[in-house]
Amino acid sequence: MQQKLKILVAVFLTLLFIGCKEGVEVKELSLLSNFKGRLNDSTYVIEADLTNAVYEGIILPSKRQTQGGYFKYSFRLVNHSGYVRHYWYKLYYQNETYKMTDSLADENFYGSWEDTGIEFKATPEFEDECVVTDSFRIVGNPRNEQIFYGRPPEQAYITPEKIESRIEYIKTQPDWDKKIRENSLANKVSYEQQIYNDALWSLNDENSRITTHNNRWKRNPRVGNYRFMLVVCSDEDFVKIPDPVKDISSKDTATGRFRNPFVFFEQNRSLFKKSIIEAPSLTLNVKVKLDPGAGIYVDRLKFPVKNPSRQYYTSSCNDSVNLYRTAQFAQYFHTINKAQSLNNIKEVRDVTGENYTRREYEAIKETYEASDQLTNQYVNITDCPCKTVSVDKEEKSITIRNPGNEGQKNLKKEQVGVTSRIGFTYGKWRAKIKFPKLLSEDNVWNGLTAAYWLIFQDEANWNLLRPCENRIAYIPKHLPDEESSVWKSTRQNFYSEIDFEIIKESAYWPASTYKSGKVPVDNPYNTNDITVTCTNWDLACHQPRNFLVGAKDVSIEGKTYHFGRWSDYYKAITSKVQVSHKELLGGEYYYYEIDWQPTRIIWRIGKDKANMREICRMDNQFTSIPNNQMVMVLTQEFHYQEWWPLSPFKQNFIPFPKKDLVGKLIELEVE
Repeated sequence: MQQKLKILVAVFLTLLFIGCKEGVEVKELSLLSNFKGRLNDSTYVIEADLTNAVYEGIILPSKRQTQGGYFKYSFRLVNHSGYVRHYWYKLYYQNETYKMTDSLADENFYGSWEDTGIEFKATPEFEDECVVTDSFRIVGNPRNEQIFYGRPPEQAYITPEKIESRIEYIKTQPDWDKKIRENSLANKVSYEQQIYNDALWSLNDENSRITTHNNRWKRNPRVGNYRFMLVVCSDEDFVKIPDPVKDISSKDTATGRFRNPFVFFEQNRSLFKKSIIEAPSLTLNVKVKLDPGAGIYVDRLKFPVKNPSRQYYTSSCNDSVNLYRTAQFAQYFHTINKAQSLNNIKEVRDVTGENYTRREYEAIKETYEASDQLTNQYVNITDCPCKTVSVDKEEKSITIRNPGNEGQKNLKKEQVGVTSRIGFTYGKWRAKIKFPKLLSEDNVWNGLTAAYWLIFQDEANWNLLRPCENRIAYIPKHLPDEESSVWKSTRQNFYSEIDFEIIKESAYWPASTYKSGKVPVDNPYNTNDITVTCTNWDLACHQPRNFLVGAKDVSIEGKTYHFGRWSDYYKAITSKVQVSHKELLGGEYYYYEIDWQPTRIIWRIGKDKANMREICRMDNQFTSIPNNQMVMVLTQEFHYQEWWPLSPFKQNFIPFPKKDLVGKLIELEVE
């Protein structure tokens, strides 16, 4: 018996020795060793430095955050093979907060070294131990995908000289000039304005064809938590790693898609017996706080007027190359739909300040309803950039104002807004906003829609949505809301939009949207409630299993919400929630949060960001969740009354504003 035991022990020791000879051991792995933003034993926190982020993209860390602008890491390798040799290593990172876990894992934001041509690095040859010290940083477009390449940043800046030169060139092209004259008549604009518009389009189109520069800002790092994975392998195991995992910029030849290294190694650990795949518990949390005080840029490509007045330009709001490089916000110029008219009463009132009553509203409506004295015009935008938007550098806030009307001349209801210039995919977009009051003491609406929303960053191939795999796919936004548009749907589109809109409106929908059962009715005319609408513009992609049409209650994760979509071909789904006007708009500010995740969107509001309440939730079971890059927009708009048919107060019978309607963006965070 004793002899057998000795033999078993000898065999065990032999096997153990053989195993040690085959193996390598990682000790003392130290990540982010040069970064001081440690929150606790397992978490570091970094706020992205946005100083040069508009056209260079976000870099984590920047040179202001660590020496040289890199994270350092090190580890000690112990060689148990018994002979001198080298090993291969690579450190990967991946955003965990906003990732997909299924067949769409190649969409996740992951990377390694910026030079994707470096597949793995070899250690020096060593017999016993070796200390490896290296560095990395998290940057946009980490796979160096060609689709995100484009023009160098300095070429994107459009000077007046470039525009004038292009106009003169167009005039020398007879066919082009003829087409411009035809379009000026069709679009009801002057020849000078039409040729200016064509020059802008031409310059932008020309720039979009340049693909010499890695525009990392087109696929910025995501906010949220990042985790890391260190892979150390022998020569024998190195050859087992597929090329698209070694070089993350290459695609799998069989599928034509990228291969996520985290998914690959987690699913194939058993193949790598002579390797170390180490995923430490340490995470890096990334947050972003945009700075409204950095200025407002006026983009000539977006303002539709030739040679606009600069009389309202300031050091913090203009079209200079300095603000082009540094301003994190731009003035937002609405596109005016001249197919619709505003047939408004010729009255001016401070609806909220003078307590415009329901009796006054009804009397004016009765006077004008059968009259031909309405003023026929369009909703306007400013005639002078920076006239209706401004920056408070000390407070680091942006003010927007719909201008009031003096007297009866040149009556206008004018849109106003600003947009952010740094795009992100996913995140909790939380804004601290002071919107103007919308109701008088007698609950009459002033006609203004206060809106906080996200919209696609660019109308370009690099910013396309994931394909919609359905016979009825994305219906382009510009097509009319009618059945014939269904058959013009496309597999891919760039348009995405997620909204908060605050209006005076019913909590329900027109009777035609309720396919069965009793139609609910409320009476917003008599209440002090204001309606907060939450909308996802999914372009009517029918791919979701339970694609929602009509008006109905839907239960999502234990909570029930009331949604409406006008028809099969309507391009958005909306919920409407009644909130006290005094609570929402009676204080110094309120918080609005769009929590945009890969498979769902959650809308929250609150008096303070630590106590937000959820008012809506949508998921990918009944609406398509966007996955392209978006920016924030803050606007105050006058919508045509046809847009909100159940509003108790009709836009055409609401007076023009007497005083400026002032809103303020105080903070914008993404995390």
